[in-house]
Amino acid sequence: MLSITGLSKTYDNGVHALQGVDLSIGKGMFGLLGPNGAGKSSLMRTIATLQSADAGAITFDGIDVFKDPQALRQRLGYLPQDFGVYPRVSAYDLLDHMAVLKGIHNKGERKESVEGLLAHTNLYQHRSKAVSGFS
Repeated sequence: MLSITGLSKTYDNGVHALQGVDLSIGKGMFGLLGPNGAGKSSLMRTIATLQSADAGAITFDGIDVFKDPQALRQRLGYLPQDFGVYPRVSAYDLLDHMAVLKGIHNKGERKESVEGLLAHTNLYQHRSKAVSGFS
């Protein structure tokens, strides 16, 4: 379960992206809809610990997101609409890098995880291709 209480974020340029957001989401799939500038990306970046909040609290399955961001990163996958990567990096190398960011430091464990993901998504045979060629 995701619980957000009193979440606020104001950027250095004075834009109030989030103002006292309260939200509880149970298990399942949910969409986040709203007009441009409504704060959707700011909310997602804050939940994913890519930026800090000015106030408020976020818990995800009992994890205090602000106190233990690494525990959240080990459980949460986040892929924004515009995901800038190095265009010539291979699928294998990108996933390996992501595994390190998620806290998988053991090389053998990373290899098993990355190869399993590539096989599960039918991309194993394309593991050496640049991700810029993927849709």
